[in-house]
Amino acid sequence: MIPTVYDICVTNVVSIDINKTLDDAIKKLSNANLRTIVLENKKQNSYHILTTMQLLEFKLDNIEKTTCLSKLNIPEAKVLDKNLNLLTVLNHIDFSDEYMVITEKEKLVGIVSYTDIVNNIDPQLIMERQTISSLIHQYKAVTTEEETSTFEAITLLKDNSRDAILILDDAYKPKGIFTTKDFIDIIRYDYDLSKPIKEYMTSPVETLEDDTTISEAINYIKTKKYKRIVVVNKKGRISGVITQKELLRTFYNKWVELIKEEGNRISKTNEQLVQVTCELKNKIALDHLTKLYNRNKFDELLDENIEEFSKEENLTFCMLILDIDNFKMLNDSFGHLFGDKVLQNIAQILTSNSRTSDIIARWGGEEFVIILPKTNLEQALKFAQKIRSAVELNKFENINKITCSIGVSQFHNSDNKIALFKRADDALYRAKAMGKNRVEIEHL
Repeated sequence: MIPTVYDICVTNVVSIDINKTLDDAIKKLSNANLRTIVLENKKQNSYHILTTMQLLEFKLDNIEKTTCLSKLNIPEAKVLDKNLNLLTVLNHIDFSDEYMVITEKEKLVGIVSYTDIVNNIDPQLIMERQTISSLIHQYKAVTTEEETSTFEAITLLKDNSRDAILILDDAYKPKGIFTTKDFIDIIRYDYDLSKPIKEYMTSPVETLEDDTTISEAINYIKTKKYKRIVVVNKKGRISGVITQKELLRTFYNKWVELIKEEGNRISKTNEQLVQVTCELKNKIALDHLTKLYNRNKFDELLDENIEEFSKEENLTFCMLILDIDNFKMLNDSFGHLFGDKVLQNIAQILTSNSRTSDIIARWGGEEFVIILPKTNLEQALKFAQKIRSAVELNKFENINKITCSIGVSQFHNSDNKIALFKRADDALYRAKAMGKNRVEIEHL
């Protein structure tokens, strides 16, 4: 028997009249120790759901807590009858319906998330052997240092559209975590946002290694009742952060096709075609060794960024070209398998230290390229120095130290791809000529 939405919904919900203030809603959330609250519009017989992610945006936008909830333009939530079964619901919703309201005779009885619905449809269809290492490169962690101000930390959350930020130590290992749940108390009690994030982070952080299977990871989240998992490599260094929703999304097409097979064979065939198409696109776009974007895909994304930022007078982006110093000598001394491992480690360092919006690719051989959207030359130089230092400090197998050189260029409105590349490449050449293990910027 297929469960109904009421069978899986959360009945422990709090609600508030939409004509109350934002401060009233925050207090209710904090007292109930919950992340969401239902706003009831009795006049229009509708519901809206206020989440901590929206609260974060309101705080950073300096929205007064005395503001009426009805003035905040919170989207209306989809309403589901409590007796609808999950299969019926699944055919009429998508990922944009993050939370839905469950009613009985127009009375609020609970809320349900898209993840809850998908997760309760026969978990045996989830792949048992694939590890989260095959997924984690898509889900970079938003990271910062423990001395970063709390205001800067929550700005990072907003800019990256994430609900958690990891605080790393000097060895790039997770030292603490700050989530939107922690954020509720900060805004309720008006804590000082200039204080370092270490004052409010949760520590220590529980982690999973990246060779954990997807099935094991999902069971871990269920058992621990966590919203997300922090993934590290064998050395304990951060690989990324992935939520239950993201884990399930990866295999969504495959097992939903199977669920729908009895009632809709045509739908199943269409889903399979979409899945195959996506897999082929990913295969074409990724470098097989590092799992970063390959040269062709990077070239395509660079064209898109040039087109986008050509229209923006006040915004720009930067490009980095990174070359591993003395890589041929490493290959000759230790063999190509060692060289391949170095390339994979460098790829991991780049991924771990980049923002979600950054585009990283292996350009070829020992060269990597990075696009930094909405970044000026000064910011890009700081980022490049951070990467250079991270490579130099990393402990590679069989060798004490490996270094890299980096060239940086900034896109200007009159630029074209060839000129942008040439300036970065010239800067890289100067870094090499000046002794390597350096960062040089473009000369206009």
